[in-house]
Amino acid sequence: MGKSTFILLVLVISPYVLALTEVNRYKPVIWSKILEHDKPAFHGEIKENERVVQLKPELVASDADELGGAKFICSYIISKNKRHPRTQPLPFEIVVTDKVTGAAEIRVKDGEKLNFEEHPFYKFGIVAEDCGIPPKQSTKAYVMIKVLDVDEFAPKFDNESYFAYVEEGKMYDAIVKIHASDQDESNAYKTICNYELLTPGVPFEISPDGVLRNKEPLDYSVHRNFILGAVATDCGGRKSEPVYINLAVTEKCRSGWTGLQDVLKYRAGSGQQRLAEGAALNLCDSDCKPAQVNVKLTLTTKHIGKGCDRDTYSVNSQRKLCGASGESVDLLPSPSSADWSHNIPTDDGHEMDQVFSFDGQNNALEVPESVFNHMLHKHFTISAWLRHGEPPKNSETKAPKEHILCMSDGDGMNRHHYGLYIHGEKLVLLLRKEAEDVESPEDMKVFRPAEFRWTIPQVSDDRWHHFAVSVDLQQENKDGGVHLYIDGKLLLTNEDNFEIIDDWPLHKTKKVHSTKLVVGACWQGADNTFSHYYKGYMAGLFVLKGKTESERVIKCLNNCKENLDFHAISDMSSGTSVSFNSEMTEFTISSRSVEEVNRLMGQVAYVNARTYPTPGYRTLTIETSLICEGQTVVLPLLEKRVLVEEQQEPVFVITGYSNLTRMVYEFERGLRVFHDIHIFARSRPLEESEDDDNDGQEDNETNKAAKLAMKLSKTMLQQSTEPKDEEFMIDECHVKADPPLNLFIEHLSLPTHLMEIHGLEWSETNDGVVIRNADTIPNYENVIRNIHYYHNKPEDLANRTLTLYCSSQNQRFISTKFIERLVAVHQAPPPPRPANIQSNVQGIHQSLKNPSIDSLHSPGAASSNLGMVAIIVVCVGFLLFMIVLGVIRIRAAHKRTQVVQVDEKQEMEWDNSALNITINPMEQEVRKELMFEYEDGARPTFPEDTDSDEDEESSMQGDYGDSTEDDEPVPQGKAPVGNDLEWDHTSF
Repeated sequence: MGKSTFILLVLVISPYVLALTEVNRYKPVIWSKILEHDKPAFHGEIKENERVVQLKPELVASDADELGGAKFICSYIISKNKRHPRTQPLPFEIVVTDKVTGAAEIRVKDGEKLNFEEHPFYKFGIVAEDCGIPPKQSTKAYVMIKVLDVDEFAPKFDNESYFAYVEEGKMYDAIVKIHASDQDESNAYKTICNYELLTPGVPFEISPDGVLRNKEPLDYSVHRNFILGAVATDCGGRKSEPVYINLAVTEKCRSGWTGLQDVLKYRAGSGQQRLAEGAALNLCDSDCKPAQVNVKLTLTTKHIGKGCDRDTYSVNSQRKLCGASGESVDLLPSPSSADWSHNIPTDDGHEMDQVFSFDGQNNALEVPESVFNHMLHKHFTISAWLRHGEPPKNSETKAPKEHILCMSDGDGMNRHHYGLYIHGEKLVLLLRKEAEDVESPEDMKVFRPAEFRWTIPQVSDDRWHHFAVSVDLQQENKDGGVHLYIDGKLLLTNEDNFEIIDDWPLHKTKKVHSTKLVVGACWQGADNTFSHYYKGYMAGLFVLKGKTESERVIKCLNNCKENLDFHAISDMSSGTSVSFNSEMTEFTISSRSVEEVNRLMGQVAYVNARTYPTPGYRTLTIETSLICEGQTVVLPLLEKRVLVEEQQEPVFVITGYSNLTRMVYEFERGLRVFHDIHIFARSRPLEESEDDDNDGQEDNETNKAAKLAMKLSKTMLQQSTEPKDEEFMIDECHVKADPPLNLFIEHLSLPTHLMEIHGLEWSETNDGVVIRNADTIPNYENVIRNIHYYHNKPEDLANRTLTLYCSSQNQRFISTKFIERLVAVHQAPPPPRPANIQSNVQGIHQSLKNPSIDSLHSPGAASSNLGMVAIIVVCVGFLLFMIVLGVIRIRAAHKRTQVVQVDEKQEMEWDNSALNITINPMEQEVRKELMFEYEDGARPTFPEDTDSDEDEESSMQGDYGDSTEDDEPVPQGKAPVGNDLEWDHTSF
């Protein structure tokens, strides 16, 4: 027992005993590959604004002791300079970062700052000290630290500004030389490496030495003075404050044009407007007498939307108007109509024609297979609007592939089945033959055309272009059955701009179970990642498969309605020729006579056939060249502008009867809520007639309504005989419900078959419905009039408000809002009973008071409340008396102003019945005179409303909906209750 205890104590105490007997035997050793005077040395560099010295090699030390603290390195000590003991302390300290390896860093002390100008170099000795007791120090090592200068000072120019004269028409090697200096001490930062002009778009350049020269001859008539900003940059990259160079252009005789307006204003609908009337080309005596004069005028419209005013309607509407195939699939739909496209940023434009932005790094769009079946075969067309700039120039790497569209393996492998992508200056169509399309095993070994490459500048000029790739592999020609259309024109291929690369057909594989179709990148199935991102803008990406889009449609999508015009071909002298390009935007005159060129220039005109052109500037460039003794002298390029002024907005009105009161059970059957609406659009506002001022003293409410009725009637009669505005089409209509619809019990029913016939698209939410695509006003009216409202629980319905408004030209013009108020009357339907004269008369008076409340006052209701009926009859009678009196006065006033005469030979006569009030068969004479009653939201009706079909639908029975199977037949000699003499409000 005692021995065991003793042994245990010895085991416990023995480590402490060993610690007490530890001996620090060895000195630390500092290691370095560099030796200086047989001693280790370290070379370091540090910028004067940094804190840690970068040493080569790294500072380390070791100790041969194996026990206790003696084997660790605790610190490094900077040795003092014995020769100069009074020198300032060094601004450094050494911090051990690892005691085991002895690794350490040399740092600038807190509160100290290095200064290259004062101390560019430091040299000192150091020793390492271990952690032993007592500690031991190593032999001395040396540290040499070089302080690197920091670019502290920006260059400064010697002068505050510079001035020089420049003679027009002359080229200079040196106009003026500017100079700047720098206060930094090191050569790297006190040297000026570059001078740069800040003013963009000027015909000058400056050399790295500060010498300014002109890049082209100057024109005194265009610019008499230039003020250029310039900066100097030192070799460290710091820029100076700008200095300004004032250049005065001196005039001398120079050949050129005079009499040209800088800005030519153009009003829509004004037809042709001459661009250079009164302009003249003047040549100096010092110039040669030209043997030929060439003038080229170019109208530039690339900056207008996608170019040449093509943004009148959305891409979908343009395709519809051009007759494009309805089987095309939109692979870039608006995010509001397709939730799978919401992750791509769009511009702030209208969602019908949104531009999608691809950053080339991480955004792409995966097309669901439910939207578009991925496979393409022998016939298809891919078309899109693209705007793509130059790829980044890097000599070390090739230009990346940027996929517009790519179909690849969804898993297992990285095969690309087909794709359209940009590769540098090339547009490439990849089309691998699928295994399913291979007719025999031998065909799997046959090379097939697989890549079609076009080298074209349009893919990298950072402008909008329309590209259409049409594929018909059954055509055997040099293009392989593949054609490329750029901005509506077929690209003529040759060996320089087109090549075909062959490849094997794709083999069947069990590794791949699905495919992915991606817009803006390509999916790598084996890596489960995207690659080859597209960087640029894209809009209107459509794919039509199974057939190709016609060339006529592709051209129509790029049609231009503004161009140059010239009608003096028959008046040209001999030796003169003129020519246009296919788009009528470039016009060239060639003649031996300057006088002939001046005369023909005065005949060139600008014309814009659009009724509502996009306002803004169009650039007109004039290039002039002279052929003198076999040499060509090019005169300076002139740029003028055509300003298309803002057109007055058209009258765009929706009218109709705005109150609809019905029994609750009729809502369950369905109501045509907009059965009598009329959309009225006119390019000019209604003009005030002289009678409006003459009859001001009689301007009560009845007269105001009647005057407005006559004004609209007169305007609509003119509209029926004037040519229709073919360009004014509706491209979108909204029906908004307030409050939102409860789709479980109520909904709006659309005439989808009719909409499909007209090529209209639609979307439905609980907020209402939206109908899209450009079409005529009558077609939109027909669709809207057939919208039905259904409510499955009408007993819970009190009232409902629906708001209708439409837009034209991509929401540029928006109509007035038409508000339809639906009121549900909670009363059981009356039992049928024989009608009598009293009930008919009562129904007439009820209808005159409120055309939509006839169902409320049935004979059953009248018998229960005779007093109320009597009061209403008296009030309505008084109202009839006032209406007749007002009509008599209106008729008298109307006879004093004018009488609208209709030619008997015209096919379309004015039908007054469309503006009549049906009062009573006994009051036909009064009805013929009464043109308008403007009460309770009533409105004028138009000649288009007088169709027989519309008259039938305008009766109260027709307004209930299409369900008539519940109506009981009426016995002969009996009047149907509530329907015999109803108020015909089609005129409202």
